[in-house]
Amino acid sequence: MKLIRYAWAAVLAAGLGFCSATAGLAHHQFLVESFPASRQRVIKPVRQIRLVFEGKADAVISTITLKSRNGLVIAKATQKEASKELILDTPVLQPGLYEVDYRVLATDGAIVEGAFPFIVEPSLSA
Repeated sequence: MKLIRYAWAAVLAAGLGFCSATAGLAHHQFLVESFPASRQRVIKPVRQIRLVFEGKADAVISTITLKSRNGLVIAKATQKEASKELILDTPVLQPGLYEVDYRVLATDGAIVEGAFPFIVEPSLSA
């Protein structure tokens, strides 16, 4: 009978540890939406990159960078104030492959980084 009680205590302790670990992860600011989206083929002109996160990204340390296919930085911005969005104004983008890199300081102190590609297709009217 004591063995069963110890087994239940171990299961309960493991469950509580799992809950606290997932609660800690819930505060990180994960990317939930973007324009352009990852791997999206865009036909209309792109003049702005917009990233939306689960929670507010801290100001000053959070950055967004747009790079060309060969890694050349086309545009870069630093977050001006805490917000759920990172927005980067861009020059008119020529057809080709681009990469968006972001680095966000979450309100819980964690650094969240990511990158994704998108493609600007030639316009049908060109």
